[in-house]
Amino acid sequence: MRPTTALSRVVVGVLAGALLVGCNAQGRSGSGAASLSEPAPTTLGAVAAPRLPALHGRVRPDVLVTGRLTGREVKAVSSLAPSAVAFRVGTLRIGTAAVHVASVDPATFRRFAAAGTAEATALWQAVAADQLVASHDVAARLHLALGRDVALRGTRSATVRLGGLATTGIPGTDLVVSTALGSRLGLTGTGVLLTAGKADPGTLAAKARKAVGDDGAVDLLALPASSPVAFLTGSRAAKAFGAFSYRYYPDGTIVPDARWVRQNIATERVPLLGAITCHRLMFPQLRGALSEVAAAGLGTTVHTFSGCYVPRFMERDPSHPVSLHTWGIAIDIDAPHNARGTRGTIDPRVVAIFKRWGFRWGGDWDWTDPMHFELGALLRSR
Repeated sequence: MRPTTALSRVVVGVLAGALLVGCNAQGRSGSGAASLSEPAPTTLGAVAAPRLPALHGRVRPDVLVTGRLTGREVKAVSSLAPSAVAFRVGTLRIGTAAVHVASVDPATFRRFAAAGTAEATALWQAVAADQLVASHDVAARLHLALGRDVALRGTRSATVRLGGLATTGIPGTDLVVSTALGSRLGLTGTGVLLTAGKADPGTLAAKARKAVGDDGAVDLLALPASSPVAFLTGSRAAKAFGAFSYRYYPDGTIVPDARWVRQNIATERVPLLGAITCHRLMFPQLRGALSEVAAAGLGTTVHTFSGCYVPRFMERDPSHPVSLHTWGIAIDIDAPHNARGTRGTIDPRVVAIFKRWGFRWGGDWDWTDPMHFELGALLRSR
């Protein structure tokens, strides 16, 4: 008889707005933000560190630029917005797990952080004291305990105390450390967060793409002014997608609760792909993205479809997190020509359209998965 297990209240990891953070553990833009329940920041309390200046309001992050940017490119990108902040980024390991790290100056960065996190002075004091702040998600996944030492490994290694847990609000980020600690750890990538102010975030993102060219990835964290949709975030999104228990098997497959499947998984027809099976809330955005692809004359660049609702663990390994395919909120397109670890053949204009409709692309990850698009933001009519 095959072993089974139940996991109560498994809540989907859809992220929106400033929560377009992180891909899953596989990539650059994966799951580094907060959970949908948006837990409050947690710290160890008072920390001996230089006193930080008072926080004078938060700044909405509209655009994120990441990559191996030159100093000239950082300056050019920063000059595009009324407010900008640059920081170091990179990938390290905790045990065998890859984690994505942002190295920041807490005094200047905190106002770009998520609501609740920005105001948590003790949290940023911990960062200033060269302690580690982790997202709630990665702390739970890797069993990190507040107040305990965490061994970080990369080109350089360090053992750092975990001083706080919080919603970072930085796409692709699991851990936040100070600028000094990031330097000691050898982080070499660059991130720049921009706010559009009263301007159109979509226009700002386009200017940023032109400024960095192929040297950087640009993520739009707020909707373009022309978009007819708005982000649905937090507990409202969690409630919308539902929660379920499941059984799993040694081959890495999963059998979700039948009632949840009946209520949420549907088969519908969409442009270009025909009849597919996904989460019912996936269809409006997927249909919108594919309709725009077709209207732009790019339909001939989409050749095959390789699955949406496929209940399983990532890479069918029960030691890995549950794949978003289990919720039916990820699709694979043109798999034969877009294998893991390659640049793939997906047209960049198709990628840009999917991102506008709230999707994240696996081609942005460190270990690329260019066939893969996953729902990164749940949208609703204004």
